[in-house]
Amino acid sequence: MKLKNILFLLIALSLTGCKSNDILWLNGQWEGVGCQLDFEETYTWSINLNINATKKLFNIEYPSLKCNGNWELIDYSNGRAIFSELIIENTNACIEKGKVILTKVDENHISFSYYILNENEVVAFSTLRRK
Repeated sequence: MKLKNILFLLIALSLTGCKSNDILWLNGQWEGVGCQLDFEETYTWSINLNINATKKLFNIEYPSLKCNGNWELIDYSNGRAIFSELIIENTNACIEKGKVILTKVDENHISFSYYILNENEVVAFSTLRRK
C-alpha cells in the first residue's frame, strides 16, 4: 500500500511540478528595439521587459512611446511562452491589448513576436538581449 502512495505522489509531482521550471529561462531584464512593418515606412521603438517568473510578474515598457503595462502568462513549454499584453499607461500611443510570443534563442537572447488580438499575423517583432 505504501508503495502505491509513493508511486502516485511521484507521478503527480512529475505532471504538475516540472513545468514550473520550464519558464525560469525568462527571468531577468531584457532590452531591445521593436520593429513594425505595417506602415508605409518601417517604425521602431525601444523595449524594456522585466520578468520574475517565480512571482509571475511580467512588466513591459516601451520607453520611446511612453507606454507600459503588464503581461499575463497564457501558456508555456520548453523555450516558448505566450502572453496576453495589457497596456495601462498611454493607450493612445500603444495598442491596449495584444498577444506576445517569446521564444528562446540562447541564454542571452529571446525573440519577441507581437500579434493583435484574434489575428494570426505578426505585426511587430524584435530580438531582446538580457541586460
